[in-house]
Amino acid sequence: MRIRHQSLASAAVIVALACTDSTGVAPISNMSATLGKQTVTLPATGPFARIVEGEIGPGALYALYIPTSWNGDAIFYSHGVRDVDSPVDLRDQNGFFAVRDLLGAQGFAIAYSSWSDNGIAMKDGAQRVHQLRGILAGELKGQPKRSFLLAHSLGSGVALDLVQTYGKQYDGALLMCGLVGGTLLETQYAAHMRALFDAFFPGTIPGDVISVPPGTPVITLPQVIAAVQSNPLALFTIASLTQTPLPYVPMGNPLDPSSTAFQTLVGSLYGGLQYQMRFANNLLDLTHGHSTFDNSTTTYSLGATPFLPPAVLQPLVNFLNAAVKRYSMDPASMNFMQHYFTPNGNLQIPVLTLHNTWDPGVPAFHETALLQAVTTAGTNQYLLQRLYPAYGHCAIPANVQAQNFLDLVTWVTTKIKPAS
Repeated sequence: MRIRHQSLASAAVIVALACTDSTGVAPISNMSATLGKQTVTLPATGPFARIVEGEIGPGALYALYIPTSWNGDAIFYSHGVRDVDSPVDLRDQNGFFAVRDLLGAQGFAIAYSSWSDNGIAMKDGAQRVHQLRGILAGELKGQPKRSFLLAHSLGSGVALDLVQTYGKQYDGALLMCGLVGGTLLETQYAAHMRALFDAFFPGTIPGDVISVPPGTPVITLPQVIAAVQSNPLALFTIASLTQTPLPYVPMGNPLDPSSTAFQTLVGSLYGGLQYQMRFANNLLDLTHGHSTFDNSTTTYSLGATPFLPPAVLQPLVNFLNAAVKRYSMDPASMNFMQHYFTPNGNLQIPVLTLHNTWDPGVPAFHETALLQAVTTAGTNQYLLQRLYPAYGHCAIPANVQAQNFLDLVTWVTTKIKPAS
């Protein structure tokens, strides 16, 4: 199969990988002693009467947005993953500011934090988000009537951890494009993809699954396109495996390089590889230099609906099982990854999840894993899962996010679970 470079150029347009977007820790009891200098802004226009910004903990920044007409409720926001070497700040990410302003116009007070660290900072994120309760209560001179969690991406895993640990302190949670199936599920998916890519294209990416040489540029979409051009069957093999089910939009023939289906397959391969490269060293640091990936006993196998006949792909699968580099995970690393974090399904309050149907960064199989955990725990009455039919990570319009949050509030108010 010959693939022309220009036929894949539009993949760059449709790939939306804005990832840049735990175990809960009790809030600090003497909050005033830990707060740094605050700045207060009184906006002349907009839905907010007062904006308070400050610092808490070792470098974590926070912002409190108090609406002009407060309805008595509060939202505590948990942001998505950020590259380790990016600034610790209160940036707009995953379109949160637009959602914040829409919900502020509805009368909700809103609090959010930068966290102290970037990267896969599940533990720190849970602590900083939970501490916002005390900070906001100090500003409001008392606890709000109801407290809600709102989150994107990695932050959805953080918020879910708080739901499981401190469910009685919150009233509901909207978890969007979330790592709700757990850290291990996400990191193993990306690591399998990197190991398989290395087997097909040795030496293309510096380093390996466990670590990347410092200063190595993250792989680009043109590099992935070039690799696929040289061996298209590699793409179809990886996408057909049970370990790496690449999300794609089923529009057009996936074997046609000009189709949306093919281009989103390429985009999803790129998404997994760039995630692995961005956070491999971070995971290694978090586990004190131990492996965070295990395929030592993995037999790579075709899924139920391979992109080509098994007779075509099975020889390539056999090649992978013989040639792929094998890794073993240290027990301490496994414990860390499971602890920070794996969902246990212990829901005590309404949780609404909203996920792109075709998410190349945090695939929707996270929702399947969450449902399995919740079903095992017997708490299905507290879970409502919705899909938004678009390709991308957190590619959900602000008005749709806001409406789903209002649906959650209605659920909490009426105690009637909305339709899916």
